[in-house]
Amino acid sequence: MRHTTPRLTTILVPAALAACAVAQPSIPAEFDAPGATLDRLFTIGGVAGFTVTESAQTVFQGGSLQLDIGFNDGGFFSFQNVGIGAQNVSGGAFSPAPGADTFSVTIDAPSPAVGGLRLLVTLRDDDNNDGVVDLGDDDEWLSSPVPIAPGLAVYNIPLSSFADANPGDGDDLPNIASGSAGTMILTIETGESLPGGRITQPITVYLDHAGVYAGDQSLPSAGPCNSADLAEPLGVLDFSDVLAFLGAFGAQDPVADLAPPIGSFDFTDVIAFLTAFGGGCP
Repeated sequence: MRHTTPRLTTILVPAALAACAVAQPSIPAEFDAPGATLDRLFTIGGVAGFTVTESAQTVFQGGSLQLDIGFNDGGFFSFQNVGIGAQNVSGGAFSPAPGADTFSVTIDAPSPAVGGLRLLVTLRDDDNNDGVVDLGDDDEWLSSPVPIAPGLAVYNIPLSSFADANPGDGDDLPNIASGSAGTMILTIETGESLPGGRITQPITVYLDHAGVYAGDQSLPSAGPCNSADLAEPLGVLDFSDVLAFLGAFGAQDPVADLAPPIGSFDFTDVIAFLTAFGGGCP
């Protein structure tokens, strides 16, 4: 599914168009706080502009980012892309958690009539600890292109799969974001070489939960809908919840202690469970 990332991305990123003066979030980024967004960095291939705004749509949890991308027929271009990111994020905002080994982002993409999308991730680290991430002194790491499927999905990319885009610069070690500053760039691209071809009309993409994590990320489970919702999948009442209650009741587990007197497991707890179960999930 993945192949070697073309060096073209390394050339495009420094050619960024003027970035917007917006607040840069910590990374990992949930985009829940007011003003939390990513800068617009560049467009390539005749894209008719794009915007990055906060959205109340739940993609991973809380709010997310909304990307309105003006893909069009592109004239003679065989591909088009846009880049967003956070550059020279300092103050430990990019420092990954202990054991961080995965870049992850959650994306909700449309299903256009024709065309496909893919994601490329660029991470840069401040190897010389001067507080500024700059090519020539610091490493740049590139992911392989990742196909973006229509609908909601979490994309996990092992840090070990990122390629060193500028060998000889920095320390050439995969210590992503270990310095005093870091940069994250996300490139959303469509092209004639992709399955389905190139998207030629404006689209909207939502993303959330972008950053470096310990282990693969997955969409949060729905919370329990009531006191009878004791087993996965949460948000659904079925026979697994009955079995979970019976097991907890027999073991005198507090999760089965659903009615007064608390601390006493008796028929009132069974009635409380059956009442909640019969009420169903909204």
